[in-house]
Amino acid sequence: MTHPLYPRLSIRTLILMLACYCWVGGVHADTENYLTAEEVEELREAQEPHLRLKVLRDLLEKRLDRARAIKDPASVKPKQPESKPDKKKNVKSDKAEAAPAAEKKPEPVESKSFLAWMGDYLLCLEEVSDNVENFSSAPLEPKAYLKSLNKLESTLQEHSQWIDQIERQLDRPEKKVVAEISDLVEELTEDLKAATEKTQEQIKLLKEAEKARSSRRR
Repeated sequence: MTHPLYPRLSIRTLILMLACYCWVGGVHADTENYLTAEEVEELREAQEPHLRLKVLRDLLEKRLDRARAIKDPASVKPKQPESKPDKKKNVKSDKAEAAPAAEKKPEPVESKSFLAWMGDYLLCLEEVSDNVENFSSAPLEPKAYLKSLNKLESTLQEHSQWIDQIERQLDRPEKKVVAEISDLVEELTEDLKAATEKTQEQIKLLKEAEKARSSRRR
């Protein structure tokens, strides 16, 4: 005999699954508008909150650099290649050295206007804001997450300074999107401060818990 609750649970499960499917589909459709296939894959792979924020921060910088190259080329800083730690040599090291690594071809830069790049920047900024809000209750590595929060806040401050400097040179549509960006940056900065305080408190509690465990072992 089927339990009377089983059909009800099945319907609820189906509704929940359908809602999740629609949400993922919507997010995918939105991200396709301003992210490349490679960038979408990078975000999918960055599951940890601190890694996700790092990827999003890089995406913000890419889009602002494209906009800078149009309005203020002298302000675009050349990107320094990231230094990677040396890996321990294994048995196959000689073979690896003999075969040169395939060079990764740079992704072609899409030709867009300043307004279009700043529109993409705004979309990416909204994605950052959503992630910071969602991660406030998600399990995370507090020290790594705190570092990502600090770097993101510093990046936003630098971006805002440049936007303030260039605003007088913009036409009306450009000023409109820049005003939306400034408003969102202000809101996001407040969220970052709240997330930083919460993460610092979490680190403090973890340290106190570790200290208490060490005391009991003695």
